[in-house]
Amino acid sequence: MELVKVGEKTYYIKNATNIGIYKIDDKYVYIIDSGNDKDAGKKILKIIEEQGWNVKGIINTHSNADHIGGNKVIQDRTNCIILANNIEKAFTEYPILESSFLYGGYPFKDIRNKFLLAKESIVTSIENNIPDGLEYFALKGHFFDMCRYKNK
Repeated sequence: MELVKVGEKTYYIKNATNIGIYKIDDKYVYIIDSGNDKDAGKKILKIIEEQGWNVKGIINTHSNADHIGGNKVIQDRTNCIILANNIEKAFTEYPILESSFLYGGYPFKDIRNKFLLAKESIVTSIENNIPDGLEYFALKGHFFDMCRYKNK
């Protein structure tokens, strides 16, 4: 994983699912998505700590496991908030919903894996909680309440 600066306050970490970083000041950052599992979360934390930053929160674009898989380890280690929109909040708090939705019922063991079943995390609604300087737009289609985030 490699940190790449793309704007005054914005970065991304190269990964199979790229991880966004939004710097709110010299000390704190928000992570946008968290990779596919706890190992991705640990690597993200290492990169952030190497920069001397602290995690204020995680903003999830949507609740597919490859975007929320690092949430739990990052939240457990930093006590950060996790922000998500509507149905994505529910799927992130109850990840079994993703594999159940795809399967059509309680998923059999073979599809309850890290690719479809992230660890649950505690989520706050993005409504009225988006960091200053960011705005979001609905991108329904790929997943129920997927969002896009950008600088104002």
